[in-house]
Amino acid sequence: MMTTLKQTFNQHWQQLLPHASQSKLILAFSGGVDSAVLLDLLTHLPETTRPNLSLAYFNHQLRADSDQEEQLVRQIAAAYQVPLHIGHWQHGQQTSEATARQARYDFLADVLQETVADGLITAHHGDDLLETMLLKLIRSGELNELPGLKSLTKFRDWSLWRPLLPFSKEALREYAGQQQLIHIEDTTNQLDFTPRNRLRHHVVPILKQENPQLLAHANLFSDELVTQQKLAHQFLGLWYEKMNLEQKNGQISGTFPTIELDLMGWQLFWQDFMQIYLPDLQCDHQQLQQIAALTRESQGHHRVDLQNDWCFLQTYQQFTFKQFVPEQTNSTKTEISYSLPLNQWQQVDDDQFGVFEQIPLNFTGELVAQLQVNVVPTAFTLRHRQVGDRVQLTNGHWQKLSRRQIDAKVPFSQRDQAWVLVAADQILWVQNIYNYKLSNVGETAKIIYVLRKN
Repeated sequence: MMTTLKQTFNQHWQQLLPHASQSKLILAFSGGVDSAVLLDLLTHLPETTRPNLSLAYFNHQLRADSDQEEQLVRQIAAAYQVPLHIGHWQHGQQTSEATARQARYDFLADVLQETVADGLITAHHGDDLLETMLLKLIRSGELNELPGLKSLTKFRDWSLWRPLLPFSKEALREYAGQQQLIHIEDTTNQLDFTPRNRLRHHVVPILKQENPQLLAHANLFSDELVTQQKLAHQFLGLWYEKMNLEQKNGQISGTFPTIELDLMGWQLFWQDFMQIYLPDLQCDHQQLQQIAALTRESQGHHRVDLQNDWCFLQTYQQFTFKQFVPEQTNSTKTEISYSLPLNQWQQVDDDQFGVFEQIPLNFTGELVAQLQVNVVPTAFTLRHRQVGDRVQLTNGHWQKLSRRQIDAKVPFSQRDQAWVLVAADQILWVQNIYNYKLSNVGETAKIIYVLRKN
């Protein structure tokens, strides 16, 4: 087994990193049997494929024997004559698995950056892969979370390799015994306090009894799934190029592709899209279903609220992923208003607005609207829409402003931002969609002009 494992590892390593001898790599080292075996295998590679290797060990300082473990790690590094980087977690009284993991990741990233390394190596093996796949199925069953562990992936800005995935924990233990490798035994691995440990102790052994080739099948499934994901990504990438994508101000917008997909197909489409263009945006299964449904039935204006103030906006065949910052919320917009005295200019954002009885001489700005009124008001208010706003139609009837915006196909994201001109509590003009008109234009009707200039 020892010879076979070493030979198989050497062949696998050469396929995984054909130019490893030119690479500077960091091994995330715990001192356990898995990382001890990987260290031995890496340091005994042929010189043509052996990387420039350093170890990174993070002491969480959570157990009474943590200091003794650190000393053992120092001895192992010295025995192999491999540089060792050690980090210590300065934690408070409140600790969790998530915070401990984050602290370790931050430490590894610091080591990678300080050493100008090409990438990271971890000692995950075939049993880890199977357990991770089972955990993903239990927790969500979402395809994008599978297979969970890949031979080559990304860790922040670096490449991450897992060269032991083809090997079982049993094979690694046998190799360690034959080579008499010194390693640390973590006694917490024998407890059933985590879902992974319960799977490891009670579920996986039964599955292996059903078929001793279980780990090989898990590896095959993982490899085929990763390959299919790559093919799907390449196929979808051709459609992304046709979506007229525009990225600015932290948002992305475009046009729905004309591809024919069912509801599940659209969910996977948007899942892949967000992994590429919005990798930090988390979207749950229900939100993906809503976005997929809007894509299939792309009518009207709709909004799907996502995490961290992000939302998906759909306006017929157009879409936008946008994050609303606090100072741009709708409630703040509706509170903004400007007083416009007749025949005077008023600064409004970067422009000047005014309502005039006559267009000023040499005016070079924009005629926004021309309105007919019976009596010319002396003062106007320019604001955004408010709850209960109504506009008067030429037949004398009234219509809700919100309904008129819907009928005019005003995008949802623009409805609260549209300017509204009011005089004596009556709406005279709404940006782009409404000009007040008299139902009966008499000889006494007056014309006023809404003007804008820079």
